[in-house]
Amino acid sequence: MNGPRDAWLLERRKGLGGSDCAAALGESRYKTAHQLFLEKLDLIPGDALVSPDAAERMRFGQLIEDVIATAYAERYSVKLRRHNKLAKHPRYPWMIGSYDRTIDGQRVGFEAKNVDALTYRNDEWGEEFSEQVPREYWLQCTHYLAVSGYDAWVLAACIGGNALRTYRIERDEEMIGILEQSEAEFWEHVRNEDPPPLDYRHKSAITLLKRLYPGTSGETISLPAEAEALHYCRLDFEEQAELMEQGAKAAKARILHLMGEASVGLLPNGGGYTRKIVKRNGYAVEPTSYVDFRFSARKGAGQ
Repeated sequence: MNGPRDAWLLERRKGLGGSDCAAALGESRYKTAHQLFLEKLDLIPGDALVSPDAAERMRFGQLIEDVIATAYAERYSVKLRRHNKLAKHPRYPWMIGSYDRTIDGQRVGFEAKNVDALTYRNDEWGEEFSEQVPREYWLQCTHYLAVSGYDAWVLAACIGGNALRTYRIERDEEMIGILEQSEAEFWEHVRNEDPPPLDYRHKSAITLLKRLYPGTSGETISLPAEAEALHYCRLDFEEQAELMEQGAKAAKARILHLMGEASVGLLPNGGGYTRKIVKRNGYAVEPTSYVDFRFSARKGAGQ
């Protein structure tokens, strides 16, 4: 052990925290339940599949947490209290919470998030003060509500480094009951050392398997019949993907042919394509120019 941080990390492995919730329920875009299971049993490190870019983003998120908390406290004239110890659910001690802050004098918790401006523009974020936040964040806050028994959890998002947006997740007993049951089912896998099935469709599945099997043994094995069926499925999917790509390129080529030298080509139902010459000056590379070709949808219309 190298100090308090290592002791805290060790204690976190003994339970499910708020940031584990989405993965435990199979709702995380970044991690499967199978990977979380391996982490909880210390079979792989918790940051095994974290890229350098993602690690840097998480580090900046930690650094900016104090800034977000200060800005929120000043804007709404409240006092935020730090929590240095892991909280535990009164009935399920393996359900734990590492809160960013809580609001003094209220049964309300506080979570700070550093959010990229481009990410914020998608449809996962609703109107300010609503509950519409990315599902991973909503589950994290609901997990904290289950552990703490509080009435609500505030999520304060710093958007693009220069704007503060506030959301509020209210306590919902029915959802908390579902979450507790689902997390308990995952924790039984950990307790029994029985791994949950790996979601092979998840974008992290191949990366996880490469991490689990980094080398080769030199052994030759006979694969089951299932592998042959999967082999032909893979070939079929790859062929379909290649055909789709070829079709997309052919359609693009035909549109370019129809446009000829035109700068703008309008579609009958709205929207259109544009062509323009883009020039790049020669700095570290040779100067070049190319034709930028792209589609622009009519505002308010689908593609």
